[in-house]
Amino acid sequence: MTVPDPGRTSSIYWIGAAATAAMLVIVAAAGAWLWAARVRTIEAGERSVSALVRVLEEQTARSFEAVDLTLLGMIDAMSLNPSLPAHDARVEESMRQRLRLLPYVRALYVIGPDGFITQDTDHPKTPQVSLADRDYFQAHAKDPSLSLHIGEPLISRSLGTWFVSVSRRLDGPDGRFDGIAVAAVEPRYFERFYRDLHLGERDSIGLFRRDGIVMVRGPHRDGAIGTDWSENEVFRVHLPTAPSGTYRSISLLDREDRIFSYRSLETYPLVVAVGLAEADLLAGWWRSVAVTGAVVSALALLILALTSLWVKRRSEMERAVHHRIQAQKLEALGRMTGGVAHDFNNLMAVVASGLRLIRGRIDNEEVRRIADTASAAVERGTRLTQQMLAFARQQELTVVRADLNEQIAGMEDLLRNAAGSAVDMVIDVGSDVPSCLTDQTQFDTALLNLIVNARDAMPSGGTIRIATWRCANDDARRMPNLKPGPYACVTVADTGQGMNPDVLKRALEPFFTTKGSKGTGLGLSQVYGFVRQSGGDVRIASEVGVGTTIDLFFPGLESRGGSS
Repeated sequence: MTVPDPGRTSSIYWIGAAATAAMLVIVAAAGAWLWAARVRTIEAGERSVSALVRVLEEQTARSFEAVDLTLLGMIDAMSLNPSLPAHDARVEESMRQRLRLLPYVRALYVIGPDGFITQDTDHPKTPQVSLADRDYFQAHAKDPSLSLHIGEPLISRSLGTWFVSVSRRLDGPDGRFDGIAVAAVEPRYFERFYRDLHLGERDSIGLFRRDGIVMVRGPHRDGAIGTDWSENEVFRVHLPTAPSGTYRSISLLDREDRIFSYRSLETYPLVVAVGLAEADLLAGWWRSVAVTGAVVSALALLILALTSLWVKRRSEMERAVHHRIQAQKLEALGRMTGGVAHDFNNLMAVVASGLRLIRGRIDNEEVRRIADTASAAVERGTRLTQQMLAFARQQELTVVRADLNEQIAGMEDLLRNAAGSAVDMVIDVGSDVPSCLTDQTQFDTALLNLIVNARDAMPSGGTIRIATWRCANDDARRMPNLKPGPYACVTVADTGQGMNPDVLKRALEPFFTTKGSKGTGLGLSQVYGFVRQSGGDVRIASEVGVGTTIDLFFPGLESRGGSS
């Protein structure tokens, strides 16, 4: 019988809660570990970008220091020979030798006080044009105290390429402005150098003047050189408070989340900055998230599967224990009922014999009517004892080989009449139902009993379904009273009122009835006793408002020569 057990429901609830808690703990632990790993990855990225910007600061400082020393050497040479002619071959060759040591400088040249080039490593290819309008020339001409000057990126008038001017002032013997020495630094060299660092595609390196003018950006981006970044966070917020630092922000150029690190050169008005894209930095972490997620999902599924298996096994065990206890109770009740029925049957036999003797020896008609009435009561008592003996499995059965499909077909009219016109009856017989050994008369009585009970459960009408089917070993194993093997099964299902759990627990007990004075309480108990005496079992499932389903299991015969 299928009976909800509050204790079992509570046990399953707590097991489900424990499994859920275990999964939540695993998920929380995995989440904490992943978050800690993310924090470590970000911190490692911050250390990495900070170390890289320190290296770039040193490289940039050495590069511009070499340029500055070269300019100082050019100024000394010019000061020692104030009357040198324009484009002196020896001077220009000396300048070319210096240039070969500076791969990041495209040209070295000297501009006279009138703005025209007097000494030039590109001579004679450089056109003779005045450079007096260039900002770097104007800066030295107007400010005698200006030492090294790093100008804004400009496009060369002779080559049409970007360069950055690094210049120093030349003074004549009388201290007057006598021109400037200039080194044209090549931004493309730094771009190549930055590219050779093999950073990610979304990482960036920038060399800026301290006022925010972009001198070099790697990777190269058209239009970036010469732009003003003074409103950028590094120049507006961080640089005024600290000459170096590391922070996280969103790039204004491509809206990428980046870790930025910057350093301002101590001796030159330059700033080096590096930005590492967090997406690339966290790519490995995201792979760990995917792997961890897969592992956690697998563990969750494993816990769910084990919990489901445990609940299933526990449910089967509890059903088996409940069924065994119920069977033992009914067995004990059957033994007691059988003993009472035997004694009662013996008494009924004595009473019946006495009544027959009285009726045969008395001519009084009134006494005979009384004797007939008493005899009818004795017959009803005798039938009652037969029902009690059927429950107690002590009645005599006439067992023959039977085909349940044929048995049901033979009594279909009787069953439909018993169900009544308000009930629709559906008969669905299986094609592979094995034959079984049973008492055909008791089978008919049991089936008729079930139909009457189903009809009574549907006072407003409904549907009764009778089905036969072959029960496999797996189905039989779930019934503790059944031995392994094939079974011929009969199902009677109705769409009636159904039974609540308390009624369902007592449905097979003798003398238990919900029909009041209309029922004896021996209908289902008689069916149960007959089926158990036949070597089978009964399964009942019911739900209030849905209906009741009763399955009868009879041991099947594999072949004509087989036995149950």
